[in-house]
Amino acid sequence: MKRISLIIFSSILIISCNSSRNIIKINTIDSILSNNIESGSNLKLDKKTYELDYPINILGKENITIDGNGATLIMRNMAEDVIYIENSNNITLMNFKATHIEPEGPTGCTGNVIHIEGGANILIEKCDLNGSGIVGIASYNSKNLIVSNNFIHKNSQYGIIYQGPQIEIKGNVFENNTKGNIYFSYLDTSWPPNEKINANQNKEGLKMSNNIFK
Repeated sequence: MKRISLIIFSSILIISCNSSRNIIKINTIDSILSNNIESGSNLKLDKKTYELDYPINILGKENITIDGNGATLIMRNMAEDVIYIENSNNITLMNFKATHIEPEGPTGCTGNVIHIEGGANILIEKCDLNGSGIVGIASYNSKNLIVSNNFIHKNSQYGIIYQGPQIEIKGNVFENNTKGNIYFSYLDTSWPPNEKINANQNKEGLKMSNNIFK
């Protein structure tokens, strides 16, 4: 589904470089409604809490880095993902906490924390992905996804769901994910995935090392 994207920035510093890529540093974000980040952007957030009503969207883009710099992203709409990436390549997400508000009533939250569809070469590093999200990272058909040194905990279903050709999971801490830590399928995208994984292992399409499971 196509999504309309909008982001409001203040205090934006744009630095030109010799390549065709512009480096954009964002010192303050007054309000994020959703995200229309240009390819080649390098964003750095202030270390504070941002409440969102719509997901941060990265749609059909490449060469983007979002450095949360210790910021916290809280999704107020329990049916929405916090971050949604679709058909995008060379994306880095790092150094932030992402969650939803605490759910009310029996239904609870139905949005993921990070949701990825397609694309390649995506790195999620040094993030805290927790609680009230159905899944910490839900990724489908994304090639060469790397999940490194994150704290993935208290998600209402799984820490990670991955269906696709290649994922590396290293140095993460998994804790109190209600239905299990990793739900994995190699290439097979029929539902549900084939395996529930709660220990380090290596097999076709999956490389794991130095993860801690509590």
